[in-house]
Amino acid sequence: MSEIELEAPRGDIVDRNGIPLAVSDALDRVELVSTQMTNEQLNRFLLDLAILFDEYHCGFNSPLLKWFDLPQEYREENLLTTEENLRFVFRQPPDEITYWQTDKDLFNLIEQDKAVTERQKRRMVRDDPDEFFDFLLDDYFKIEPDRASGSRLYTDGEAFLIMQLRYLLLENNWLFVSRQPLVLADQVPEGLAARLIEQNYKYPGVVVTKHYQRRYTEDSRYAGHTLGYLGRISSTEYSRLKTAGYGINDLLGKTGVEQAAERYLRGQSGTETLSSWYSEDSANPVTFPGETSVRPMAGNEVKLTLDMKLQKVAREELELKIMEFRGGTHKDRQMEAPGGSVIVLDARTGAILVNANYPDYDPADFLIQDKDPEAAARVTDLLTDTVYRPLLNRGIAEVYTPGSTFKPVTAMAALEAGAITPYRNVLRCRGIEEIGGFTWRCYGWHGDIGLTRAVVTSCNLYFFQIGVETGIDRISELARSLGLGEMPGLDIAGEAAGVRPSREVKKQLNTQAEDQTWFIADTCQTSIGQFYNSYSMLQMARAIAGLATNRLTTPHFIKEIVSPEGEIIIPEQIESVELGFDPLNVAALRESMVGLSKEMSNRTGVLLHDFPVRVACKTGTAESYNERMEPISNSVFVCYAPADDPEIVIAHAISDGAYGEYSADISYRILCEYFGVEPGHARMGSYDAYRGR
Repeated sequence: MSEIELEAPRGDIVDRNGIPLAVSDALDRVELVSTQMTNEQLNRFLLDLAILFDEYHCGFNSPLLKWFDLPQEYREENLLTTEENLRFVFRQPPDEITYWQTDKDLFNLIEQDKAVTERQKRRMVRDDPDEFFDFLLDDYFKIEPDRASGSRLYTDGEAFLIMQLRYLLLENNWLFVSRQPLVLADQVPEGLAARLIEQNYKYPGVVVTKHYQRRYTEDSRYAGHTLGYLGRISSTEYSRLKTAGYGINDLLGKTGVEQAAERYLRGQSGTETLSSWYSEDSANPVTFPGETSVRPMAGNEVKLTLDMKLQKVAREELELKIMEFRGGTHKDRQMEAPGGSVIVLDARTGAILVNANYPDYDPADFLIQDKDPEAAARVTDLLTDTVYRPLLNRGIAEVYTPGSTFKPVTAMAALEAGAITPYRNVLRCRGIEEIGGFTWRCYGWHGDIGLTRAVVTSCNLYFFQIGVETGIDRISELARSLGLGEMPGLDIAGEAAGVRPSREVKKQLNTQAEDQTWFIADTCQTSIGQFYNSYSMLQMARAIAGLATNRLTTPHFIKEIVSPEGEIIIPEQIESVELGFDPLNVAALRESMVGLSKEMSNRTGVLLHDFPVRVACKTGTAESYNERMEPISNSVFVCYAPADDPEIVIAHAISDGAYGEYSADISYRILCEYFGVEPGHARMGSYDAYRGR
């Protein structure tokens, strides 16, 4: 008695509000089990099946067409209605066709220069496609057994349909002769499936089963990096996973949550026996599903922390801002703005509400590339694009020089070290100053300046002074406590640790002893977010959340995992540690960052000064280099709100962009969406036009 595998649907992936991103559609699959028909019976039966499929405008698996087919101009013709004598072509190069025809598991023909005897010459490789058709017709599949009389049982079109199905059986001969189910079609119309079930006595050996196909929804294209995609199992993966029930042709998660939650998403297949009975009209047994030996178990639903409403806004605003920058002039250089990322965190739990990247990709292309040439071309472009790197999950894997968005870290280190206090923090900016044997300049002459104005004006000389007074060891240690330069411990793969400046790091990065000494100038550069400072936007958002809430949370993409019965089997894993900062220092830093949102001389203040919720923020225009070692700027922005009781934290960066204040629009629109505020300020538009160029 034969058994058939019952597929189990893969679990769905949804956003935090239940919006589906990846689902499994139930499809009717048609399979064939050998009933040991005679050759003549089998040919007639397969044509009957082809006629039935044609009635429902449905195709079937046809691997023969990879090698052998009609000329291009005739491929749309209905083979069942044409009475013409057909002509044929090979679809692979001659050497491949020779290899195919001589395959011992297929036709086992003999190369022409090796054919010696008459018998061998009758079994020579056919170079002419029309002769090959005659060989299949008369000799190999014996579709027309009475060649001598010249009479025909089938037209060329009918015979070619039979050949396509016979070749499918040939390629899977071991399955067929051992009476194992062989897939004829993965997806057939509901009406065809019903008819095959109702009239199974007419189609002996045909079985209809459920097959599940992964589908990424329209919303998934906004979250491809988080979602990930499925792909065919590799030989290495199969060797590792075959004991867990994986088959050589299975799909599994390759990246993102599809990969990270594979063991929860993957269902467990079941088995069903195939029973047979003999009808009065046929000598062949009619096969039908019998008892279920093992019930299939559907995969679990994975609910993400992402909020798709925020995700869409962030992704669209990021692209818009990149296009506003791209081609504009910044510091006498035309900006390329090749990409960027936006991260939004729940300040209280570490849940990642947004992970938007540009450029990105549509995960559906990886699923449909075998059947859609345009999707296949897009996948090829994705895999080979080394300039814009659309497959890179920038939010967690790309590190950026943070520039002045690091200054709140320096400020908190100075406050905690006592270099300044909430009530004693006024220093003098003379516009130019010698520190550590180097002459340093600020953007202007700020005079006597306190912490709040230093943050608002981003006074470099102020932060040089408090940085040197605090010392690199304390700055680096406080940055470490905020998770900077450390692996965030994400629940999906691909995160970057970044680089946090320290004496030890300088020794590790420089081989010459004279280059390993830490200088005061290094502390100055570190204090304003330059030097070795390099962090992902996820790390920056996490650090700013720590400064805002006095707790360091563990960021995560998976909110919970739910069984098919609706039971939460793995609840949200919320982890945080108390940072222990002095509450007065937290408040002082908060007010300094709120001050920037009220500064009307700055694009940030223009957008946020009248926002109904208090926002704490910091801009950054980080000096960096592109791959050609040309000096560029990173446009970086961080903020949190409400300032007095933080709920969300935002961090975003655009490489080779403009001043950080000009990317504040991204955060403004996200805040509007989150708090339900109608935007009251127009978008900036072209950067050059906005700057009056």
